[in-house]
Amino acid sequence: MLKKKLLSISLITILFILAFHYLSLKYSWYWTYRWLDIPVHIVSGFWVSLTALWISLKIRHIDSIFGYKKKSLFVMLISILVIAIFWEIFELIFKITSMNSTGYWSDSLTDILNGFIGGLIAFWYFTKNKKSECLVTDKFLLHDFVVTL
Repeated sequence: MLKKKLLSISLITILFILAFHYLSLKYSWYWTYRWLDIPVHIVSGFWVSLTALWISLKIRHIDSIFGYKKKSLFVMLISILVIAIFWEIFELIFKITSMNSTGYWSDSLTDILNGFIGGLIAFWYFTKNKKSECLVTDKFLLHDFVVTL
């Protein structure tokens, strides 16, 4: 159940990001509203983490009741760090930005921080739902154990 829910939210989120990014480029919103990349990086961080957590569930990396919070936090941190660094490299390679630009480092660090904020939101959402799923599973397992006695 949680896997399907995460996948659905992830797909809706990426479609939203793609549509918003397309409109922002078409109508120059990124240049008109300098703060606009902040929510985009937060939502993107949410999507990256949620997708990584879904993949981790799918391959059964995070399937046990024990330690799922630590594993989830690790998956979130690594996924955001890797994708954020690759994104900054992508911007440099395709000359979207330059290291010589004024404010490059502060902008890059802010982008990464905003990605982590989105990742934390995804982590919170995931662990809240995983805990509910674990409680339901525990209740059924306990019920089955008691019934078999």
